[in-house]
Amino acid sequence: MTMPSQEVRSLQMTREFLREILHGPRLAMRVLRERAADCLRHYPFDCHISARWSDDVCEHGDDRQFCPKCQAKGV
Repeated sequence: MTMPSQEVRSLQMTREFLREILHGPRLAMRVLRERAADCLRHYPFDCHISARWSDDVCEHGDDRQFCPKCQAKGV
């Protein structure tokens, strides 16, 4: 069973992996596959992402707590 902390770590690791691909040196296909598999090991499923963050994200795509448009409307 994947714990929430493992899912968060996976999201962070995946973000860094994608940045490395984008800005870093060329990596061998074998290395890319191994790193991708590591990133996906505890990556949350769509249903978990939706359930976990759907109430926290507003219709503007921002964090509801800090969205200036929502704050102006008093949401």
